[in-house]
Amino acid sequence: MPRTRFPALRHAASLSAAVVAAALAQGALADEFFYDCAIDSKASFLTQGTLISAPFSGTLIGDFDAKTNPTGTQTRPGLFGGSGNQPIPYTASFALDGVVESNPTGTFLAGLDLEALQVRIIGLEFDLLGGAEGVLPATVNINYTTFRTFSPNSLFPGGVTIPVPIGDATIGELRAVQTGDGVFGSLTEQKDGSYLFTAAVPVDLILSVEVLGAPVAESAVSPSVLPVSGRLVLTKAGIVFTLASSGSDSQTQPIENGAFSDIPLALPTVLPTGGIANLLIAGTVSAVTIESALDTEIIAEGTLREVVGDLDGNGAVDGTDLAILLGNWGKSGVGDLDGDGSVGGGDLSLLLNAWGS
Repeated sequence: MPRTRFPALRHAASLSAAVVAAALAQGALADEFFYDCAIDSKASFLTQGTLISAPFSGTLIGDFDAKTNPTGTQTRPGLFGGSGNQPIPYTASFALDGVVESNPTGTFLAGLDLEALQVRIIGLEFDLLGGAEGVLPATVNINYTTFRTFSPNSLFPGGVTIPVPIGDATIGELRAVQTGDGVFGSLTEQKDGSYLFTAAVPVDLILSVEVLGAPVAESAVSPSVLPVSGRLVLTKAGIVFTLASSGSDSQTQPIENGAFSDIPLALPTVLPTGGIANLLIAGTVSAVTIESALDTEIIAEGTLREVVGDLDGNGAVDGTDLAILLGNWGKSGVGDLDGDGSVGGGDLSLLLNAWGS
């Protein structure tokens, strides 16, 4: 990558030699160029295998209501006796298992240092669903005590776990947000001028899932590491990253305020078969376990970050830029930040105000 040649500093003799020396010392660290990178969503894809399980317990009851649903299902415990519509205790687990395919979106800042053969990834934030929703089949595996239903009339022997499909679950949020400072990855130059790279980015995986309108996981955060590798190509417009990542993870998160009530459950009859008992289920979810397997390829394009006072074009205002400005003191051209035709005190003020940006 071409470098700006710095003029001699003799034109800045009116400034102290100490300031100039400090500027040059800082400039020795200025080999990193910064690029604002964004995912090309149409050219990128993600395949996410997801298994979400959540144990819960509570009671179920028929949807009968004397006023609003007089023909609804009634439930009564045991083999005989009882009257009215009574709650039945149960234990259960929710299971969501399937694959979501999407076109992710997102951004990150890349610091590129070709002399040190390293790339730095900063502020990565990916929407892995690309603004869409993932839809997966959901099942409740339920174990209850023996009970009977009326309308329809059926006996449900207890002590056996029964899988009950309950429709589709919606994954409304799946994001990866980088945590901590930027991370460095190594670059390996190729014969065609491109670079191979690898890095491991610490992220929070943020997941939201709803089943039948009730949240099972609501912005649940799972600390993880996103391993990335791929190819970096320099272009006239900037840089192009081809990122590939794959891996698996398993996290268990406690659920606060996990109580729910009156969720419809269509339970197939047992003795006899062929009917549907319409029930309302209530309970409490205490924890959710999220297992995932990720396979993704992301194309991201980056443009060189432009910063006022960034005279060497590396995306930061530092000692090298100060050295350039001092070297052109009293002249026109490079360093004339305020456009008055001459490099002077006004330009120095603008550069110092942008220092470190």
